[in-house]
Amino acid sequence: MRCCSFATRFSSFPCSPVCRRSRRRLGIDKAVLGLALLGAPAGTFLALPIAGRVTDYLTPRVAAPLMLSIAALITPLLTIMPILGFFLCFLLFGFFRTILDVAANMISTGIEQRTGQKVLSRSHGFWSVGLLVGSLASGFLAEHGVSPFHHQLGAALIVVLCCLIVLKIAPKEERMPRIATGRRKVFVLPDRIIILICVMVFGIGISEGAVYDWGIFYLREVLNADAATAGILYAGFTIGMGATRMVGDSLRERFGTMTLVRGSATCVALGLVLLLSTGSLAVAAVALFLMGCGVALGFPLAVATTITLGRGSMADNLAALALTLLIANIGVPPMLGFVAEHASLTVSFMVLLPFLGLSFIMAPVAQGRVPSFLRGAIKGPKDGDKEQPAPVSPQDAARG
Repeated sequence: MRCCSFATRFSSFPCSPVCRRSRRRLGIDKAVLGLALLGAPAGTFLALPIAGRVTDYLTPRVAAPLMLSIAALITPLLTIMPILGFFLCFLLFGFFRTILDVAANMISTGIEQRTGQKVLSRSHGFWSVGLLVGSLASGFLAEHGVSPFHHQLGAALIVVLCCLIVLKIAPKEERMPRIATGRRKVFVLPDRIIILICVMVFGIGISEGAVYDWGIFYLREVLNADAATAGILYAGFTIGMGATRMVGDSLRERFGTMTLVRGSATCVALGLVLLLSTGSLAVAAVALFLMGCGVALGFPLAVATTITLGRGSMADNLAALALTLLIANIGVPPMLGFVAEHASLTVSFMVLLPFLGLSFIMAPVAQGRVPSFLRGAIKGPKDGDKEQPAPVSPQDAARG
């Protein structure tokens, strides 16, 4: 699982500098680039009806490395495609990435349920380690004139090798036949608690996605950093994220989810204000480090809360969560390109601050409570809701 998490982000980080180079190659502005990047959430939406079923059928052990390999092999095409092909590649990337996220999180939550040890945050920590290695490699290769195509192709081949290792060493899972329980809905729409969880971490998620999509642009165009320096500065973000995720499971046990959500939103906001108010590259590195620490636990906390409070099939709940969170993470940030094009990159990052405030206010959802200002409009989940047995798939039942 750790090898798979590392490879996931190692292959996809170079997409950020590739997007910058592709904008020059295609001769498009930030607004058009942002529109092209919306292919990823479109692919996420298309994958939603089948993500849980594919994962159950293949088993998470097979689905995660298979989907990761396919997604990785798509990334080199981003460097040579015209604008329509660029959009379609991102659509396919989002499609396979969604199934990958469902399978990977089912592996982590299954380990937690079988062993009683919290490993979800650490699993995402290796994802951040892959992001760190990818960011440093990206800056180094860009400085030495390696073409984007060869850069992405090399990363994709390394990912495929990691996936083969995972398939070789991971224990096999039996594919359980699905028991007929009536006709299943085509689209697994998120229920009320999933929507509330997504609103809770929405500000954190779009801040993470904004750094992925526009962080390099900000460092290069606003702070005037060269390619190698920008890669090193970006490493501050990934170090903060990786370090926090490595200790995130211990923090979850000690402080609880609500406190961590509020702390995360506050940390991102402080880092963002610091980044926007400085012209110093050293201070920008500290700001990105704080933002990395803040966004680190957003997705792990959302997954953990979904497993605790969600009803029905784990795979379906995670698929619904993946839709809404990936739209926040890779769907909303491209829209910031329109803001950047018609105002500035600084303004597009300032837009994030109110949403971080929303995440802070919605933190009680992590404990199954609706914030006081919403109690009149939304009936929160009752304490006994989870006591009633909910239907689960045989695959979920086999994991305990």
